[in-house]
Order: sequence, then structure tokens, then C-alpha cells
Amino acid sequence: MNKNSLFRLAGWSGYLSAIATIIGAVTLVIFFSVGDPFGKINDVSSVVIGLTAIVILFALYQLHRTAAPTISLIVFLVGALAMLTAAVVQTFLVVNGTNFGMIVTIAFGIFGASLIAFGFLAVVNETLPRGLAWLGVAAGIGYVLVITGFILGGENHPLTYLGGAVSVIAYPTWSIWLGRVWLKFN
Repeated sequence: MNKNSLFRLAGWSGYLSAIATIIGAVTLVIFFSVGDPFGKINDVSSVVIGLTAIVILFALYQLHRTAAPTISLIVFLVGALAMLTAAVVQTFLVVNGTNFGMIVTIAFGIFGASLIAFGFLAVVNETLPRGLAWLGVAAGIGYVLVITGFILGGENHPLTYLGGAVSVIAYPTWSIWLGRVWLKFN
């Protein structure tokens, strides 16, 4: 796959990831009010986010590997492994109801750390529009705050709510903007 094809695929992955995030957020709220089938829809959304995030992370690695070969590779591998884990674990939950506790939440927190790192690389190396890079950092901080809240006090901790709100707003906005940039120039 050449770079143009990769960035086109990553651009469409950004759009799909944003849609899955919004659907996941809406169905999570409805699930806590009504119950199933909205929980299962939320879980499927998490699988889609996990798989599309791997493509996005690989494109970000390709974007930064010349300027920061070691750090970008580490950030990609850690983030991709976390999101692959999240996708597999959520698939088990969807298919047979096996729940692995906080593994998915931790994986999304690690993904958030990857977004923060790639965001800073984009700012320093000017590989993406500055506002887009900082929005990626904000989305990453949101995901990290969610896991921090879970660790400090569970799903009802204020940081869990704050991180959830930040990530649900910042991540889809960032991934749509990123998708638009990559589709426009590739």
C-alpha cells in the first residue's frame, strides 16, 4: 500500500471512528436508561473505534517516522496493541457476553496517551495544522482522564465524567478534521 492509499484509508477511518464514537456515546446513555439492545450497539461501536484507530495510528506513525523514528514507532505499537486488545475484548463481549472488566477502559486510556504523544509530535514538527494537533492532544487527555477517574473512584468519579465529556466532543471533532485533511491532500 502506498502512502496516498494509506492516508485515504486513514481519512475514511477517521470519519468512521467519529461516527462510531457518537453512536457509542448516545447508545451508552440510552443503555443506562432503557437497557439492551443499546449496550450491545455501544459494544459494537467500541470494536469499530478500536479497529479504525489502529489505521489512524499507523498513518500518524508514517507521518512522524522521519522526524521521530523511535518515539513514533513506540507510540504506534503501544497504541495499536491497546486498541487491538480493546477490539478483541469487546468482540468477545458482543459474541458471547464475556466481560473482561476494565481492560477496554485501560486500552482507551493508553490510546489517549498515544493521541497526546502524536499531537505533540505534530505541533513540534508542524506535520498537521496546529489547531488539529492540539485538538488531538485534548482528545487524548479526555481518554486519559476517564481511566484516571476509574482508578481513583470508579465510573462515577468526576474525572470519569469530565474525561468522557472531553473525549466524546474532542475525539470525533479531531478525527473528522484529520480525515478531511488526509482525504483532501491524498
